Amino acid sequence: MNEYLVLPGCDDTNRGDQALIWETVNLAKEAGFDGKYYMLASEEFSKQSEKKGISHICHILKHPSEHFNSDDNMYYTKMLKLKWGAVALFDFITTYPLLKPVLRKILLPLYNNEIKNSIKHYSSASASFVKGGGFLHAYGGFEETYKIYYFLYHINLALSFGQDVYVMPNSFGPFNAPFVKKMINKTLSKCKVVTSRESISNEALKKCDIEAINMPDLAFYLEKENFECIKSRLIEQNIPIGEKKCVAITARPYRFPGENDPDTLYQSYINEFRKFALWLIDNDFYPVFVEHVSSNLVHEDDMSAIKEIIKYLPQNKKWSVFRDTTLNCQEMKSVYSCFDYTVGTRFHSVIFSLSEQVPSIAITYGGNKGQGIMKDIKMSEYSIDIKDVNKETLVNKFKTVVENTDAIEKELANVKIDMYNQRKQFIKKIGKVNN
Repeated sequence: MNEYLVLPGCDDTNRGDQALIWETVNLAKEAGFDGKYYMLASEEFSKQSEKKGISHICHILKHPSEHFNSDDNMYYTKMLKLKWGAVALFDFITTYPLLKPVLRKILLPLYNNEIKNSIKHYSSASASFVKGGGFLHAYGGFEETYKIYYFLYHINLALSFGQDVYVMPNSFGPFNAPFVKKMINKTLSKCKVVTSRESISNEALKKCDIEAINMPDLAFYLEKENFECIKSRLIEQNIPIGEKKCVAITARPYRFPGENDPDTLYQSYINEFRKFALWLIDNDFYPVFVEHVSSNLVHEDDMSAIKEIIKYLPQNKKWSVFRDTTLNCQEMKSVYSCFDYTVGTRFHSVIFSLSEQVPSIAITYGGNKGQGIMKDIKMSEYSIDIKDVNKETLVNKFKTVVENTDAIEKELANVKIDMYNQRKQFIKKIGKVNN
């Protein structure tokens, strides 16, 4: 049986990443890559994917945060940067030799059994697929250069074994850090196929001398699951689905990288979202704060942001929080499809909603992904940069969405047809390459 790897590392706690892994495997199989698939993740956080037939192997180069017991890494303090820098240097020295076939052969016996097992799968894999997402961007500073090295590491490791590497629809850029463009070019130029998920990223790749195919984010194609059961669960939690206009809201902790005063910007984001929620309540909408990503790391755990927003909301049963870590990405898509509107900071909550024709506002951050995707589906006017979030802007955007609900739903239906045509063409493309 052929083996295939899904890179880089991620797990089931982020339903967006999970959707991208599952849809990467589905698309690859349709293109003729039949066999056993492995993702880079721990056993603890890959159990839902295991049920889908996707096994796990361990990371070889880990994120510096994984070497510390503290989960409170919301802010980049000087001490945190020093700790991470020291660990990153050590990790670089110990893992770089594995990228070189001669050194790998000599030194591999010195590594632990987990790494030996992972290398075994790299050596036997027929190809690797880089799941979709938005992980290749740099805002400035040498630490961003290491971040790009870290994210490219497992791709370069697959290439060092002579594997064909297929980059699924990703967002790329900005690339504002030393050597980053050269690093991107050196790696992606060796890949069999490179795909961007929106036109802004496609242009960013051209500046790195990389030609890419443009195709929508793979989560648009995810099929929802257990809809009636999920709808009943929402109603059982006293969320008035079908009785009032319900609005799904996703929020997240955000460090505002590259900004001069990130703490102030984050507090403003929290406060303005709270004001917007109050406006929704006062205007007879029913806001529901949905936990899209759960994590033991504060800067990734949605509930840490949601708790800050709801702290001073009235306890009048006119709003709710929905969280259920047992639900997989397909079930979460059913959750969003039950709502009338979505206002999402987690961009895959917006994608899940839009693909179910739920009119949505996207709070964009983290490179070109949100801005680019909303632009390509002609929904730019319904997006807000996270730095510009305030009650007035949110209210005005939301009013526009409500006024244009019918037109938005029709446009999303047309977009969905076009996206499925693009998917068929892409499968032919990589299937042809595969043959």
